[in-house]
Amino acid sequence: MEPKELLTKRKIEKLATEYGFRSDMIEDEQLGNKKFEVFVSHSSHDVEFIRKVVFFLKKDKGVSDVYVDWQDPDMKHETDAQTAVDLKERIKNVRKVIYVVTSESLKSVWCSWEIGYADCSKGVNDVAILAIKPNNGRWKNHEYLQQYPWISYDLEVHHFMVTEPNGNRSTLYDWLRRN
Repeated sequence: MEPKELLTKRKIEKLATEYGFRSDMIEDEQLGNKKFEVFVSHSSHDVEFIRKVVFFLKKDKGVSDVYVDWQDPDMKHETDAQTAVDLKERIKNVRKVIYVVTSESLKSVWCSWEIGYADCSKGVNDVAILAIKPNNGRWKNHEYLQQYPWISYDLEVHHFMVTEPNGNRSTLYDWLRRN
């Protein structure tokens, strides 16, 4: 099933402005042994945009702690084998994984690896796609993305909604709580 309401970068940025987003709202905090609810898989080229996505995830009721690697002081800038070990641990210890699909993340080997690992360790129902790069759900060379639930933003109810491949819809809050 093709998603009906894919988000665009422009729409997220417009909503961020309407909701009062400022770049200093999403700080690079010390994480320590903090537990996270959501792991956000994204391209490092999209960091400023991901700040807005994290803002919305936290603004939507129920999403409290979001893991992004650039906030993690234990993650090295240069990737190596230890990076994979560390990311596996982070993914295993979150409730859900959200893959933010942009032109850059589709090119990222690490994003593909993260979603593959999340699928194997968590299952298809605990991974969702936040597609910022609309291409009619066809995803040439990335058709595997069609198996995951899709996240959209419903302007009528002002909440993120998750649409599963079978067409069932729920709020992001309800999806996060589902085991």
